[in-house]
Amino acid sequence: MSNEDWLISLTAFISFAAYIGALTKWEDTNHTDCFSKSNMWTLGYVAFVIHFISAFHYKYEWSHAMALELTAKQTFQITGITTGIGLYFNYFFALTWLSDLLWLKLANQSYKNRPQWIYYGIHGFMAFMWFNATVIFGSLIAQLIGIFAFLSVVSLWVYRQKKLRITQSAKSFL
Repeated sequence: MSNEDWLISLTAFISFAAYIGALTKWEDTNHTDCFSKSNMWTLGYVAFVIHFISAFHYKYEWSHAMALELTAKQTFQITGITTGIGLYFNYFFALTWLSDLLWLKLANQSYKNRPQWIYYGIHGFMAFMWFNATVIFGSLIAQLIGIFAFLSVVSLWVYRQKKLRITQSAKSFL
């Protein structure tokens, strides 16, 4: 594997790890921790941008047409469908994450009070993208890491939902 490939892969891994780390900290209100939700969210996005720039520089030679063509080829190899739409999904992913990060950093109270449909829409889309990047299009090791990470996050979410229901039931009982 070339240095360029290592850079592209390593930044993708760091971004994914920080994304998963931020999700596990989502309910945590401790903002002084260096591994806080906010810091993990920022690290994940910065690593993603480095990954994105590295891929465009080393793999696509700053050519949108080349990126579209290679995305379509990779999609065909995995799905049997020739389409480069995944590239546009990646552009939207970058903008979605940036928007969410800026909202978190610049208007934290508004961010905390945003409607649930926005929260679930953003995280549903991001989870869909990460799942595809790791489990569908990733290497064998990326697939294994992706499956483990997603099962862990889903298990944590189910645990938190049960805990929340128990707490709400206890409050309504009193």
